[in-house]
Amino acid sequence: MTERVCDSAECTFPETGICMQSYSNPEDCPSRQAAFTRLRKDDVQLHDHKAEGNSEASTSTDAQLVSVTGRAVLIAPEDKPSLPRSGTLGLRDADAMMSGQYANLIGIVGLPNAGKTACIASLYLLLARRMLNGFSYANSRTLMALDEIASGTRIWNDGNPPDQMTIHTELTDVRQAGFLHLRLRRDADGRKFDLLMPDLPGEWSRTLLSNGEADRFGFLKGAEVIWFMVDGRQFVDENTRQLAIYQITHLIERIAPLLPIPRPRTILVASWRDKGEFPTAALERVQLYGKRLNFMIEFASIASFSDNDDVSPGIGLAELIATTLTTSVVRLNPWPVEESSHPTRAFFHFGKR
Repeated sequence: MTERVCDSAECTFPETGICMQSYSNPEDCPSRQAAFTRLRKDDVQLHDHKAEGNSEASTSTDAQLVSVTGRAVLIAPEDKPSLPRSGTLGLRDADAMMSGQYANLIGIVGLPNAGKTACIASLYLLLARRMLNGFSYANSRTLMALDEIASGTRIWNDGNPPDQMTIHTELTDVRQAGFLHLRLRRDADGRKFDLLMPDLPGEWSRTLLSNGEADRFGFLKGAEVIWFMVDGRQFVDENTRQLAIYQITHLIERIAPLLPIPRPRTILVASWRDKGEFPTAALERVQLYGKRLNFMIEFASIASFSDNDDVSPGIGLAELIATTLTTSVVRLNPWPVEESSHPTRAFFHFGKR
């Protein structure tokens, strides 16, 4: 704290800028002059200490003298102040979060119109309405970003839904993924889960297929679960089914070299469930192809939004989240137990019988 700039205890000049003794020029106030003289005397003494190496005392006096003259006494901070991010988290932000707490990184990949952004927007809206069965909203570090991608659902024309519920994903940095964060509370046991989900442009996957540009997908190495998202309409339609199967199997083949063995849990997520049931034969072909690359592909069918009265919007999302957060049922053991050279040897189990 600095010394008083006036010897009068009732002085309010620093707050009001008006001298209580009615001096038009506050510097003419005797009480203020007395304070200034006192500080000058202190200054002489402290400068003597400065000659002896006490620079800290001199700095303190300089700040006091600045306060007497009415100039600012605050020193500029060394670092620029930073406000919490309201947009998506960058790679550095996501890495810092994962290093400080346990988080479930979900890798979401898929071609354009596969429904990646719509899936996240629907998940957010279900949580906002407390309609995600088995889970409730706990927190988010990217709340504004989640609200932004869901903004299209609020723009209706004369009661008619828009043609596109979510905005097309565009990243300011074409080299880095943007991550969305959600903290969920599971109703069954109250356990909390932090989810990190990338919101990637479908063009990234298209470029991966055409040019093999895989560097941008390096973050998938840290993912616990991979969602391969596909447009379910293309599989329902017999005219586009073969192309859709080729594209997703090709995408799995491109992603495979980036991922460790044993593979992370992998789920084929088919959107647009309201347009028809996913063909069983097509699913089996994708699963068979994935098995050749050591993927044990599970399946989930969702409808992020729906214009079918028989299919509720958001159907399948609660089951997808529940499946994602459970332990994989069949995984290769990274620490295999070698057969004992003493097969007849056994250990006693201690405890109550």
